[in-house]
Amino acid sequence: MFSSSTSKAQCKPSLVIVGNGMATGRLLDEIITRSPKRYTITVIGEEAQGSYNRILLSTVLAKETHYENIIQKTPQWYQDNDITFISSTRVTDIDRSTKTLTTETYHNDNFSDISRAQLQYDELVLAVGSRAATIPAKNQNIEGIFSFRNIRDTQNIQSFSKNHKNAVVIGGGLLGLEAAYGLASTGVTVTLIHRNKWLLNRQLDLVAGDMLKKVMAEKNITFVLGEEVVRFDQLMNANNKASLSGIELTSGEYRKADIAIIATGITPNSELGDCCGLEVDKAIVVNDYMQTSDKHISALGECCQHKKSTFGLVDPIWKQCESLAIRLTSLHLQKFKNAPVATKLKVSGVQLFSAGIVESSEKTQTFTLCDNNARVYRKLIIENNIIVGIVLFGDVSSGMDYFELMQNKTPVKMHMPELLLGAEYMLDEKIETENKVA
Repeated sequence: MFSSSTSKAQCKPSLVIVGNGMATGRLLDEIITRSPKRYTITVIGEEAQGSYNRILLSTVLAKETHYENIIQKTPQWYQDNDITFISSTRVTDIDRSTKTLTTETYHNDNFSDISRAQLQYDELVLAVGSRAATIPAKNQNIEGIFSFRNIRDTQNIQSFSKNHKNAVVIGGGLLGLEAAYGLASTGVTVTLIHRNKWLLNRQLDLVAGDMLKKVMAEKNITFVLGEEVVRFDQLMNANNKASLSGIELTSGEYRKADIAIIATGITPNSELGDCCGLEVDKAIVVNDYMQTSDKHISALGECCQHKKSTFGLVDPIWKQCESLAIRLTSLHLQKFKNAPVATKLKVSGVQLFSAGIVESSEKTQTFTLCDNNARVYRKLIIENNIIVGIVLFGDVSSGMDYFELMQNKTPVKMHMPELLLGAEYMLDEKIETENKVA
């Protein structure tokens, strides 16, 4: 299935990228910007589509847009940029001694027609992303239970929900909230189950989480918090196939459901690295330049681990792409630094912002502003006279100003609570001047 290269192309080293998610799309942009003719580039992706924006899958599920509208790089784009794009294909083996990949290409939807091939590389990038985390609930191998990670998942959920209108979404993080919103927008009755006591508990505190719950309840979503699913129940349908009929919770409560979406987090896809002998911990281990334990193999995005950290947010992954592109295309190096980032989200039309810690302690002081009618909440956590935590709900216009003060460790305590009213009431220049005087 691979065409022979021209003699001119053979003079260039080959760069093969395994995985075709958002990280690969960004890496290609970074490489093309710096040195578009440096490599003969091949991209191998398991999905049929080009690179697309997974963040917008909830809008596809909600039927607010079509999946074609979230594709960022079409097959034509790869052709226009002299990049070979091999779709519907997965890499099954890496032979590091010969720098050879073994691939399987699927020619139909039920994976019964498969062709195998081999491909050589000079430089290899593993950008294979992650998969949905599993839960320990019993009886999961029945019809009606889905993950929500890609276009195929979204299309399967849409198709199934045409005739099934009672759904549970398991997980109160961003992915679970997006799935719940997408289903509820199409008229499906949705119950969201989350093991913690409030939504987005990693990004929000209890007050902001409760405000978000009230907003989402207006979308006809109900909530069961502080509970987990321990068992899926089933019944036999007309085709004598097991189909979801309900769930049992840790409390023993039983709820009817004919659709379930598991969205409890992600697990890095590190198996390819593991099988070929790369250093793997929670994910594929990389150094400051996104290089694995093999100098000719790099990794980035959700499948990699840098200094014990794994990744799911866009900002650090974009910095990884920049660092890797610089190393691959130039003589100098730029370290990837996993600096703290602010979390900026939009859920059910509401803007959210958080950075640092979200819960107070005996060592901190907390300043809050809450307007339930306007649905505005601001919380600044101060320790040793500097901001160490930010939680904003509704009005996030001052978020980056607060974040800059936190990053710069600017003393702010003497300017509270005025600063809580918004950055426009206490400009950085005024803070800096008064701190110098003090």
